[in-house]
Amino acid sequence: MIEKRMHPRYEARIQIKYKKLDDSVSSWHTGPEVENISLGGLFFSAYEKMLVGTPVIFKLQIFVENSSTKIIELKAKVVGVEDGIVSYDTRVVFTDIDASHKDLLRKFIKYIKP
Repeated sequence: MIEKRMHPRYEARIQIKYKKLDDSVSSWHTGPEVENISLGGLFFSAYEKMLVGTPVIFKLQIFVENSSTKIIELKAKVVGVEDGIVSYDTRVVFTDIDASHKDLLRKFIKYIKP
């Protein structure tokens, strides 16, 4: 299997909120939690099965170097979905991430990195 990831993944057990962007009646869902995260995307459990290509937006509460918390919104696109036991294992890649959010995400990853 050829590895396609540009950024290393790190385990991160954080709560998230997410919703589909292409559905006018979609509401915010609180996900079980993020499994892992990188500068390029994340892997999480979703209660709803989404199609590959579905645009979503996330609200992530992250910790940074001084242990303060920030909430950032990140847009993403679903790139993989597998059936789980009570949820769907969903992989997304971030899209349209601005420099300030990328910097905060980088600080968070530095904070959680083993």
